[in-house]
Amino acid sequence: MNPYGQGQWQQGGAAPSIFGALPSAPATNPPSAMPDSVMFTFTNFKTTILNSTVLGPQQRTVYRVVTEATAPACTIFKDNESRNVAMVQWQPHVNIEIHNVAAKQRVRDWLRLASDQSRRNMEVRGVQYAWAPMDGFICMYKVHTSAPRVLARIARIPNTVMLELTQEAMQANMLEPCMVATVLLCCGHNID
Repeated sequence: MNPYGQGQWQQGGAAPSIFGALPSAPATNPPSAMPDSVMFTFTNFKTTILNSTVLGPQQRTVYRVVTEATAPACTIFKDNESRNVAMVQWQPHVNIEIHNVAAKQRVRDWLRLASDQSRRNMEVRGVQYAWAPMDGFICMYKVHTSAPRVLARIARIPNTVMLELTQEAMQANMLEPCMVATVLLCCGHNID
């Protein structure tokens, strides 16, 4: 079960709970930006986030998320030069592969649900991160630090999903792992 994304959101409707039991307040307006951050917007949904365009600064297309109707068992992430940068295979088990970041592995291992179900843990380049709900967002922070702070966050507004990364996250090359995590957390599919 994917406790972060149960189903689709209708314009004007409430977003589902991100854990299935906790309330989730949908943003009705674009959230205010974190200081010194970069915003990416998943838009142009063709039914779901699994077919979307990722816009970066100045509203330029930087990635596309593509799930072909003829091959629905696979979702490909393409950069603005149509190079494949990541792939999710939905069957027989949900697997993820991110070029130069994560070798092919099960999503449930890459985005591990904590035993208390309060967060999903993710390892990228040997660093542990966690995704957890905070103030209407799904936020990512480093796990093993004395003062955790938000490095990325996901917000949902009608027909759009926004991913915001701090400069620290950008410098750590976290855009592609965060982009893939955003899709997995918001797609409504079972990722375990």
